[in-house]
Amino acid sequence: MATNVFIIGLGLIGGSLGLALRGTPYVKTVNGFDTNPKTVQQALQIGAIDAGVELAAGAAQADVIIICAPLRFYAGIIEEITPHLKPGCIVTDVGSTKQAVIQLFKQIPGNIFCIGGHPMAGAEIKGINGADRYLFENAVYVLTPGDNVPRQQVDFLSNLLSATGARIRIMPVSLHDQLVATVSHIPHLSAVALVHLTGGREEDLMMAAGGFRDTTRIASSTPELWEDIIFSNRDILLDKLDGFIAHLTDIKSALQNGDIPAMHEKLSRAKTIRDLIPRASRGLMPGFSDIICIVPDRPGIIGFLGSILDQHNINIVDIEILRVREGDGGTIRLGVPSPDDAEQAVQALLANNIKAWVK
Repeated sequence: MATNVFIIGLGLIGGSLGLALRGTPYVKTVNGFDTNPKTVQQALQIGAIDAGVELAAGAAQADVIIICAPLRFYAGIIEEITPHLKPGCIVTDVGSTKQAVIQLFKQIPGNIFCIGGHPMAGAEIKGINGADRYLFENAVYVLTPGDNVPRQQVDFLSNLLSATGARIRIMPVSLHDQLVATVSHIPHLSAVALVHLTGGREEDLMMAAGGFRDTTRIASSTPELWEDIIFSNRDILLDKLDGFIAHLTDIKSALQNGDIPAMHEKLSRAKTIRDLIPRASRGLMPGFSDIICIVPDRPGIIGFLGSILDQHNINIVDIEILRVREGDGGTIRLGVPSPDDAEQAVQALLANNIKAWVK
């Protein structure tokens, strides 16, 4: 059955969902709403939506509604669309925390099926300008269904969203918020603290090399967005912060006391755990195998790497330019699906005079 989808909020995530869903077998139309008329016009121009509509009209036509606005606007949106919802309609969202969302969803009548959602994907370019139909490809998309939602409706939404290339994971609300507090929210607050440690001094920032830049990149995110996220997950974050501070206190104590064995244990255990993370994972998905390549500096070199792997039917699932030296070439990381693919890819690259190895 072809579905009418209504996307509320046409920024990076909403625009990318529209691009990814339009034209798929599950979708008949994708309508959209945004408070900024220019954003709606741009969404139409790039093909992210079929039409821009007001909240009431969009809700009345929709089989699936996806709220892609900041959390602070959810209450007003839900209040406005609720009188117009069709019985059996699915309402979902893309927010980074879920307990607060589920509480808001309780205002919606029981003949509407509310399913929390969180795509673990993003991009450096914010807003509709960053919209990308492949944004969700191989990314984990978490769904947290309410207690009253039949499995049939969960499966329907899972199949719909799978058309974006995302990998669907279903989990309880409380587990989701615990996990993202550890792997997303605490890292963000840590990045904020590290940036403040520089005091904004020019000499500190001038010396900021790769490690500092990589660690603090997320501190450049929109403050208003993160205010919503942090305070909506407040209780869990306070507990996680206590744990984080305790680990920092242990490190400080070992340094203060000259306790080399304790410091070594802390560093070694961190390395052991960190090395268990799937290297090319996006969100909670299974890992891939990494290849490191040293390539010459010439036009078309990345396409050349792709053509070599294509000849051996090896898919590149992730790519990262690690270092570039103009005139000398650079270092590139390629993610491939399995260790066997990695070994085969290395042999193929070496045969084409590309220095490569499995990381």
